[in-house]
Amino acid sequence: MYAILDDDDSGDDDDSGGDDDSAGDDDSAGDDDSSGDDDSVTSDCDLSWFEPTDDPVSFSSDLLPIFLDHCADCHTIKQLGELTLTALEAYEQTVGVPNILGYGEDMARIEPGDPQRSYMIHKLIGCGPTDPVWGFFQAPMPPPVPDVTPLSPEQFSLIYSWIAQGAEDN
Repeated sequence: MYAILDDDDSGDDDDSGGDDDSAGDDDSAGDDDSSGDDDSVTSDCDLSWFEPTDDPVSFSSDLLPIFLDHCADCHTIKQLGELTLTALEAYEQTVGVPNILGYGEDMARIEPGDPQRSYMIHKLIGCGPTDPVWGFFQAPMPPPVPDVTPLSPEQFSLIYSWIAQGAEDN
């Protein structure tokens, strides 16, 4: 009688998960729901927890100074990443432009309105080879090296919020 109460169908139960496979779930997909994904896999790159600010964010007055202070040395002066971050070119070089590496399902560097699908956000939070969803080897930006100042949570919030607000050239 207890085996019938613990099982979610008429199949034989082979574990304590109340199901008919060894994954501890209710289907054969290796997860705990019927959608076919594995809810137990978490990603350091999942930003669903982050709430953007409702305050308007300006590219020219809020973001450009961040890019010039934290990013331009490597990307403009040293010409890394085929990215020029000057006042005249930063917007055109980032918004709606595919990342050059082809990682992340050809994500745009910045996808207006969608921070989760913006490669820049993944770089800023440091998605790396151990991440089960975005697992490819890329250094976080700005890189954790001497003489480079990481972004503050407030600066990250401004970038994230600006992208969520549509990444306007304002």
